[in-house]
Amino acid sequence: MFAVYSLRRMAYFFAIAACFIIFSASIHTEERNDKELIVIMYHSILKDTQRTGKYVVRPESVDNDIKYLIEHGYKCVSANEVISFSRGEANLPDKAFMLTFDDGCYNNMVYLMPILEKYNANAVISIVGSYSEKFSKINEANAAYSYLRWCDIKQMKESGRIEFGNHSYDYHKIKDGRIGSKIVRYEDTEKYKNRFFNDTNKTHTLLMVNCGIDTKIYTYPYGAYCTESEEVLKDSGYLMTLTCTEGKNYITSTPESIKLLKRFNRSGNINTEDFFEKHKIY
Repeated sequence: MFAVYSLRRMAYFFAIAACFIIFSASIHTEERNDKELIVIMYHSILKDTQRTGKYVVRPESVDNDIKYLIEHGYKCVSANEVISFSRGEANLPDKAFMLTFDDGCYNNMVYLMPILEKYNANAVISIVGSYSEKFSKINEANAAYSYLRWCDIKQMKESGRIEFGNHSYDYHKIKDGRIGSKIVRYEDTEKYKNRFFNDTNKTHTLLMVNCGIDTKIYTYPYGAYCTESEEVLKDSGYLMTLTCTEGKNYITSTPESIKLLKRFNRSGNINTEDFFEKHKIY
């Protein structure tokens, strides 16, 4: 009788152990499915050290940043690769990084492209529609102050190294209590959605008509977003949205994991090693 009881206890113990092993394996599998994604946010690139600042970096800084990340085991990925992973259609490296450049400064074309070629890397440039429209009309190209024209955007697209995002048409003005494209308190929701859609669609259409680009990436001006803006972008077919909140991202095979991605702003006032040490990116 005692032997039978002992056998039952042993069977029960092994059954519990087996369940624990299966459960642990499922947890580890899920953990392996979470891919770390570091997104760096740049703006203007200039050689003039007197203009270096919070949103202006020197070309050498961009070069050193990419070199640092590669030497520390990170691999540069495109937005399209991240989107494909979120839809279960592709894989990502365990340590991935994405380069993003806001506003569409003309100096991105002058200084960024050779660096990307050097490291076989790629980047996302998010365009402010009104800026590109203005400089396309006056046909002015100056690294010190101008913005990418439609002809520049088309040329950079054809390089295969640049993906373009929508950074609004004209939401880079802080007025009437509005910050970026975020809804204002007590604003009528439907009116806001229509206004936000019209602004977004204007840049989307300009990119499509002038450059043949059907972007699925939206970069929030000032990083300001709201539930209503996310709803409009989802209904408009946008798959990835970028904020200015700083932090690391952990992407899974779910479309929602690439919404409101965090980014580290790259100030020109700090060197490469200190920047990555500050954000614990090793």
